[in-house]
Amino acid sequence: MKIIFMGTPDFAVPTLLELYNDKDIEISYVVTKADSKSNRGQKINYSDVKKKALELGLNLLQPEKIKSDIDAIDKIKKANPDFIVVVAYGQILSKEILDIPKYACINGHASLLPKYRGASPIQSAILNGDEITGTTSMLMDVGLDTGDILEQNSIEIDKKDTSDKLFEKLSILTAKTIHHTIKNFADLKRVKQDDNKATKAIIIKKEYGKIDFKNENKIDIDRKIRAYTSWPSAYIDLNEKEKLKIWDVDIIEGDIDLSQSKMLIDNIYIDGDALYAKCKDGYLKINQVQKSGKNKMSSKDFINGLKI
Repeated sequence: MKIIFMGTPDFAVPTLLELYNDKDIEISYVVTKADSKSNRGQKINYSDVKKKALELGLNLLQPEKIKSDIDAIDKIKKANPDFIVVVAYGQILSKEILDIPKYACINGHASLLPKYRGASPIQSAILNGDEITGTTSMLMDVGLDTGDILEQNSIEIDKKDTSDKLFEKLSILTAKTIHHTIKNFADLKRVKQDDNKATKAIIIKKEYGKIDFKNENKIDIDRKIRAYTSWPSAYIDLNEKEKLKIWDVDIIEGDIDLSQSKMLIDNIYIDGDALYAKCKDGYLKINQVQKSGKNKMSSKDFINGLKI
């Protein structure tokens, strides 16, 4: 079985490995994004998929825009693949490319479609307080995550799961799902998506991470902190020049007395060696923070630093 694999971030690496380790599968090309330069200096950055492909000795294609790259499309056609497998590649495929494989172009998407179509399904699931999420293998069409569903597998979202933790869990689940899909493709029933039940994942912007303790509910803040780990991260303005990122909190049930505690800034209090935040509807205990230009630290270490 011949496959073209398309992917870019670390989320796609487990699927690449899962397919590579199957001796009945030949990966003709790995297609990933073009190399980029770092913001400072001229250091070249490789995608996580490229790093793994080089390690495995696989052939690479890195078109700037795959829709219009005649050379890349020609190479894919000449490879005569049975499947094109796409996991978090980052570009929309043209109908010309979708029509190349013998059987299908298959996409692995980190949600239970038609819920959370788009680029940030994992963060969206946490922000909305979902208890269950999962992964979908689907036939690709010219729309965005609109193709027929082939298989779905679900997992529970733990109350302390961050997007990073959920990324890891779902990347492994996606790898297993995609592998099973292509090995059992002929026996799978195609299920059309119900567009009336479709929802879109949010497009995340950096400013979404800013916390307003005074006007936000404690549960919503907790979800924001977990969803925006590790980008764009949740934060407050410590002063005019510094931000304080909030990495981990506990939701406090009931009321607490902070009348004798020292206020650090509006709605954040130092109580002994602990930090507490007063929210619109209650309190959070802040466990881990990070000042601008510093490493992550416990709240206790942060408070000790203030004393020094």
